[in-house]
Amino acid sequence: MAKINEEDIDALRERADMVDVVSGYTRLKKAGGHTLKGLCPFHSEKTPSFTVDSARGLFHCFGCQEGGNVYQFVQKVENLPFPEAVEWLARRVGFDLRYEEMRPGEKQASGIRARIIKANGEASAFWHKTLMESPDALQARRYLEGRGFDRPTAERWQLGYAPGRNSLCKHLLAKGFTQQEIEQGDLGRRSERDGSLYDSFRQRITFPTWNLQGDVVGFGARAMGDAQPKYLNTSETPVFSKSRVMYGLNRAKSAIARGSAVVVEGYTDVIALHEAGVEEAVATNGVALGDTHFELLKKFSQRVVLMLDSDTAGRGATERSFGVHHRIGLEVLVAPLPPGRDPADVVAEDGVDGISKAIESARPLLEFVLEETLAKLPTDTPEARSRAVREAARVLGWHPDPIARGEYAFMAARRIGVDVGVLQRAQSEELTAPGGSDRSVERRLPGHVKVEREALQLLLTEEVGMAPWLERISEQDFTSPPRRELFREAVGSLRPDSGFSGAELASRLSPDALSLFTELAVCEREVYPEEPGERAKEIFVRLKVFSLERNIKTRRDVLQDVNPLDDPKRHDELFTELVGLEAERRDLLSQLQGAA
Repeated sequence: MAKINEEDIDALRERADMVDVVSGYTRLKKAGGHTLKGLCPFHSEKTPSFTVDSARGLFHCFGCQEGGNVYQFVQKVENLPFPEAVEWLARRVGFDLRYEEMRPGEKQASGIRARIIKANGEASAFWHKTLMESPDALQARRYLEGRGFDRPTAERWQLGYAPGRNSLCKHLLAKGFTQQEIEQGDLGRRSERDGSLYDSFRQRITFPTWNLQGDVVGFGARAMGDAQPKYLNTSETPVFSKSRVMYGLNRAKSAIARGSAVVVEGYTDVIALHEAGVEEAVATNGVALGDTHFELLKKFSQRVVLMLDSDTAGRGATERSFGVHHRIGLEVLVAPLPPGRDPADVVAEDGVDGISKAIESARPLLEFVLEETLAKLPTDTPEARSRAVREAARVLGWHPDPIARGEYAFMAARRIGVDVGVLQRAQSEELTAPGGSDRSVERRLPGHVKVEREALQLLLTEEVGMAPWLERISEQDFTSPPRRELFREAVGSLRPDSGFSGAELASRLSPDALSLFTELAVCEREVYPEEPGERAKEIFVRLKVFSLERNIKTRRDVLQDVNPLDDPKRHDELFTELVGLEAERRDLLSQLQGAA
């Protein structure tokens, strides 16, 4: 797309109301001053840890560590790249963006995508009108009515009917679309016999798929009667990739952000669940559930419930999901359905209560796979139990949490009929799967890290009195790349002509530095009895003390490796440097004692 004018990007960021935007996804409550708190829209939590600083235009979640300015919030919550997030926000606040000229190649690619999206919208409207009005669509209407989908439902989901031959191609050509555009969008194809253009979907019920911005990017199409294949889907196009979109996600994303995603198999299952009030339902577009789908869902929630058919295909899809979710970092549950019934059947026969019960009784994916694995194995002999133990250990090896593995080990041992110690020993031998390391994080920060963080907080958030300290400290006084990056930004922000803006700074930072910055900017600060200037002096002096102690240790290590007989000059230089560093350290410590 064309490059958006930089001045407009800055102006829109300043104009947009951060609180108003965030309030569309989570309820915020005043938390004092210009801060507000609410439940995080990016992960499940019961106690609010999501904080918005309305004055600085920043947000930070102290649970999942996400943070940034209003653009970064829109990017994450709407799953948009930066340019489209800017355009989304501009539409919301009624801001007219200016664009800079595109290069020829960019202009052509952008034009093709725009034309395909427009052609898809026209095709969806054409097929929907055919379904609603044409005598040729009578069988399709009866089928949908039999599935419990009335006319208002068909209108809400823009369901359609593709009558056949070249009716859509003729319609699109009459609307000014070229044959090339029709082919590029996979709305029509060329006949190998005579080169004529014919519709890709014929005599099928059509289900439009929307991207997260509400554009029709592709279609699924169900055959009538016994025609095969039962379902066809749009092929890969410049605007549609089966592995990167999910049917219904544009409608489900807000509900998913409040809890979990429910993944079903078919288009009609998604519609049936949404119409029954289960608005977090989504499905893939005729492709196996894979890594990219889990990554897409993780943008909205940390939990996924698989509600796949109880047939062989459904169980196979569930088992294929195993091993992926831990790598992605999701909690995946399985909600098995009664044999021979899909989610739409359950809604039709048992109502929403049947679906709710299935979701409430969902089991962790590892437990489900473990039970399925052991159900196939005999346990009536020592040899058979040994094989079962090895298989159980292999399955358990996928789980990264040693505590959870221990609980599942007890469960599996009882199921097999062996002592849990036997399974745990086998598990120790087999535990070689990716992601199996302990991910626990030490939350008690070392003293020097606490001081570095508070020094950065003072430099980046205090309005006055900080600039003189920049002459006494340097980037080398900070021990991690994100903290050094924030210090470099602080140097620029404290220049008189910098025009510093926290929200603008957030756009320039690396992900790790951004998370640290928003945490420091919006967190509640400790209240100290001394004057702010005295507290700043103590923090910056301690920062220098920690830095000197690291330098002293380094000099001592080097000095030990230098023989004074072999290289007396080098030894004397290092010793003199060490004495000077020690003296500087003592002087700083005396300043701290004097302040105390």
